[in-house]
Amino acid sequence: MVASLFVCRAGVTRYIYLVLGVLVLWSSILALVSPQLRTVPSFIRSHRLPWKEDHSVVPCHAKKITPESEPSPSSAQLGIASEVYLISLPWRQDRRRQMEHLRASKEINWTVIDALDPSDIAISHIFDRIVSQRSLQPSKGHLNDIGSVFHWPADINALAASTEYLESSGSDLWTFSDTRDRKLTASSSSSVSPHPNITCATQDHSIPPFKPSLPDWMALTAPKISCWYSHVSAVRQFIDRGNTNPEDVAVFLEDDIDMEKDIEIRMHNVWTYLPPGWDMVFLGHCWSNESFYSELPSPRVMSPLYDLLTRSRIHPSYSPRCTHAYALSLSGARRLLQHLRYPPFAYSRALDQAFSWLIESGRLRAFSVVPSVVIQRKVLSSDIFPGSGVGSAWRERLVDGVFGT
Repeated sequence: MVASLFVCRAGVTRYIYLVLGVLVLWSSILALVSPQLRTVPSFIRSHRLPWKEDHSVVPCHAKKITPESEPSPSSAQLGIASEVYLISLPWRQDRRRQMEHLRASKEINWTVIDALDPSDIAISHIFDRIVSQRSLQPSKGHLNDIGSVFHWPADINALAASTEYLESSGSDLWTFSDTRDRKLTASSSSSVSPHPNITCATQDHSIPPFKPSLPDWMALTAPKISCWYSHVSAVRQFIDRGNTNPEDVAVFLEDDIDMEKDIEIRMHNVWTYLPPGWDMVFLGHCWSNESFYSELPSPRVMSPLYDLLTRSRIHPSYSPRCTHAYALSLSGARRLLQHLRYPPFAYSRALDQAFSWLIESGRLRAFSVVPSVVIQRKVLSSDIFPGSGVGSAWRERLVDGVFGT
């Protein structure tokens, strides 16, 4: 019996040594070929990526993270951000209670942005401006009586790179009933009956005709206008802070999310992959294959076991939807705001459709973390599609979420 036990232990020992030998050999091979692995693939240098070549010259850098500064599993601000904003309707106390559990668990010092209620009178004023703007601006490819067509302003990149204060302009003023009534603000509690027959625009400014059979995602509704306004308010607050640092990063979250317990470590690892001049990073996304483009090469060699355990990768964004979790650089926030408040484009569709088009058309330089490290929980009623239960059919799961989802 003793001899058999000795033989068994010896066999287990040899197996362990064999496994360790394979891992060491694998690490050695990776170390030898690492210079080739770190070379940027030709596909990333090609025109297959959506953003324009001259976009990369706009100065902006990620928060500097070094391999030696490993974050703790519960470090503040998710390991990457100087600011975190939580966007939430004031009356959704059910969601806010759950987010308080998440905040305490992850030790996040976030700023709560009160979302604009879809019944607010400001929504009616915005709808009026949309109708007025569409009467002046024809659909893409068509001229109106005065011959105007859609053109993006030429100074967006310069404004994004500037450190000057961004004065209110364009759709920033659309919550007023008209230019003579500036005392009426978005905080008004009057109710509103939204315009029922307005469709979401596509591309820069193409307006499909309204049909009763249009799917829900093509109908421009008060909740979609509210979402756009609320996110713009959060982005504006990030831009307007005092004592800003050009390397600051902000994370924007909605109030129906869960995130990986080790999100700080995962983000620390993928953040070092980002090139200078990035605008936006999706920590979560939906309705898109964000692995369409090859993942960015790692600037450092990981051990095989470590690489298997930290499964998050970062890819150039393809066509991400959903706005529940994303990060912006400071210049990226300024660039995004310039696009979102430009009158012919402002409030023209759901906000995630706007993000997706700006990325696909090369207006924003965006990246996506794959798989998502923040997901929508979909356990409470949807604010965007009232009466539809918990929202769209898209579902994701985390490896080890705070809420276990």
